[in-house]
Amino acid sequence: MKHLFILLAIVLCLAACGPKPENTLSTTFYHWQTTLAPDSTARSLLVQHGCEELFVKAFDVSLSGGRVATNARIELADTAGLPPLVPVVFITNEVFRQEAQAPDELAGDILELAESLLPAGFSELQIDCDWTAQTQVPYFDFLSAVKSLRPDLSLSCTVRLHQYRDREQQGVPPVLRATLMAYNTGDLNDWATENSILDSNIVKAYLAGQPAYPIDLDLAVAVYDWAAVYRRGELAYLINEPSLPDLADTARFEALPDLRYRVRRSTYLDGIYLYEDDLLRRELVPPVTMDAQRALLQRYVPGFPGQRLMVFRLGSRLWE
Repeated sequence: MKHLFILLAIVLCLAACGPKPENTLSTTFYHWQTTLAPDSTARSLLVQHGCEELFVKAFDVSLSGGRVATNARIELADTAGLPPLVPVVFITNEVFRQEAQAPDELAGDILELAESLLPAGFSELQIDCDWTAQTQVPYFDFLSAVKSLRPDLSLSCTVRLHQYRDREQQGVPPVLRATLMAYNTGDLNDWATENSILDSNIVKAYLAGQPAYPIDLDLAVAVYDWAAVYRRGELAYLINEPSLPDLADTARFEALPDLRYRVRRSTYLDGIYLYEDDLLRRELVPPVTMDAQRALLQRYVPGFPGQRLMVFRLGSRLWE
C-alpha cells in the first residue's frame, strides 16, 4: 500500500509539472457581403468547423453631409440551415468626432435597425469601430448606452492592434468580451509593402511584452485577397478579389515579380477604370496560413473557456 501511495504521488506530480493542454478554440466566420446566400462551399465550411454562430455585417454607419447615415444593409436571401446569426455593425470613427447624435439616440437607432434586418432575433451584437484616443469617450458612452437599452444582449466589439498596445491612451472598451483583429497590419499606402493584409513581424511587435488585456479576447484571422492600385505613387483603389483572367491578359497587364502588375494600356478591371502605367499589387492570405496565424496569437493572448477563432471571411474564393 505504501508503494501504491508513492506511485500515485509521482503520477500526480508529473501531471502537474507536465505541459498544460492547449486551449481549444471554437471556430466561426465573418460574412461581409450585403447579400446573405452562402454557396455550397461556404455551407460546407460552417458544417466542417461545427460553427455555432455566424457573424454577419448587418450595415455600416458613417457620416453623409455631416449627418449620421446607414448604408450597405444586409439582405437575408437564403438562411436555411445556417447557425444563429450575430449582427456586426461597422461604424466609422468619424461618427464619433462630432456630436450630431446623443449616444443613447444613436444606440437606439442602431438596435432598432439591427432588429428589423434580423427579425428572428439575436443574442449577441458586435460593434466594429477603429476608435482612437480622441474618440474613445463618445464611443465608450455609445457602447454603455447599448448595454443600458438591451441589458439582456451580449455586447462585444473589435479591438485593433494599436488599441491593444496603446490601451493607456486609447482606453479599454466597457464590454466583457472583444475580438482582436490581427490583420490589415502593413502599410497599405506604400507600394514597397510586401503584404499589407498580414505581416507576422508587425503582429509580434504589437503583442510582444504586453500584459494580458483586461477583457477576454477572441482571435480574428484572415483568409481573403484583394488588389491595391497605385497611381503616380499613391494608393488609388482597393479591388476585392480582382479578376485573375483579366490580370492574365498580357495585352492589358504586364506581370511583374511578387504578384505585381503594370497596366499596359488604359482599361477596366472589375468596373474600375485604370490608366496606363497604374501599378497593382495583389495580396492574399490563403487558408493554409490559418493555423500559423492562430498559433502566433495564442502565444501572446491568454485563452479562456469558450474562446473563439473568428475567420474573415466566409465567401472568399480562396476557400475553393
